[in-house]
Amino acid sequence: MKWSDHDGDVLGAWVAEHDFDRPSEVAAALHRVADLGAWGYCRTDPDVQRAFSVWAAERHGWAVDPSLVTLTVDSIQAVWAATAVLSEPGDGVIITPPVYFPFHLLARDVGREQLDWNLRRDESGRWDLDLDDLRALLARSPNARVLAMCHPHNPTGRVMSAAWLRELVEICADHDVSIVSDEIHADLVYPGTEFTPMLTVPGAAERTIVATSTGKTFAMSGLRCAVAVAGDPAVKQRWDATFGDLLLGRPNRPGMDATIAAWSHGGEWTDGLVAYLDAGRTRLVERLRAEAPAVRFCRPEATYLLWLDVSACGLGEAPAEALLARARVSLSEGSIFGAGGEGHVRLNFGTSHELCDRILDRLVPHLQP
Repeated sequence: MKWSDHDGDVLGAWVAEHDFDRPSEVAAALHRVADLGAWGYCRTDPDVQRAFSVWAAERHGWAVDPSLVTLTVDSIQAVWAATAVLSEPGDGVIITPPVYFPFHLLARDVGREQLDWNLRRDESGRWDLDLDDLRALLARSPNARVLAMCHPHNPTGRVMSAAWLRELVEICADHDVSIVSDEIHADLVYPGTEFTPMLTVPGAAERTIVATSTGKTFAMSGLRCAVAVAGDPAVKQRWDATFGDLLLGRPNRPGMDATIAAWSHGGEWTDGLVAYLDAGRTRLVERLRAEAPAVRFCRPEATYLLWLDVSACGLGEAPAEALLARARVSLSEGSIFGAGGEGHVRLNFGTSHELCDRILDRLVPHLQP
């Protein structure tokens, strides 16, 4: 999709998926399925839960009980389903604009009321969520029952500290608010920043479900396998009682086998990916600061996404559309991420350094005041 939605001369830097090949074990797992002709009925494979538990422990110091892990077809399904489990029709669901744009459909899709906890941006361009703003929102919104977060945050690349998360959990406990934490970018955190899984925060277990998959780390979203991790058995029982065995469907055999292979054998490969992306991040930041000083941004702490304020560049109300026409680069339009996204574009640098240079060569002439 990233490379086929536009004409051949357009450089794709929009949808959040990288261009790199996967560990060889992933392809081998898919070849085994094909060679066996194993296209029939299959059972849900508990090795997915076990592989994720090992992955979470080794990469994030997070001890996951495999019995509390449910398989879903993708992380969005896990977020939507978790929101339905942890709230009732008409309850308020808090999202954090500007935020991954499907989150703006979440409350509507599950019959809840959307409540916005907007990020703030300081003079340096750094984006933050103000906990006093959350307190004020909860004081005027007694129906709030779920906070749905991108953690790390998409599109800004922010990673919240362990101390901040502890205070967040305390506030949510005081107001009987549950947390749905989309941690699909958790493996893509850069040196100098520490990622804290939500379910390692004291007090979070009884009110949290985490959603994640191999989709961002290994660029495997098309293989349709993800996990929803409940914080404790009572939360898992609520999930099971809500959906039963069949309502949500199940991942397929290729998706499960590829996911097991990625989480079982992809550690060293992921280390290399993050190092390469980190170098690309540095190249982009240095070039933008030197060649396009009118663009405001903050160096992302995670993800392979740059969130750029191009409002001083004369690109109009739809800057991504303008840059597609003028520079032949496809970016994500900032306005679709909600309040605070106006005048912004999201640039995906999850590709080769050479291609990133070509993308900037095209963009820079149009990013001037």
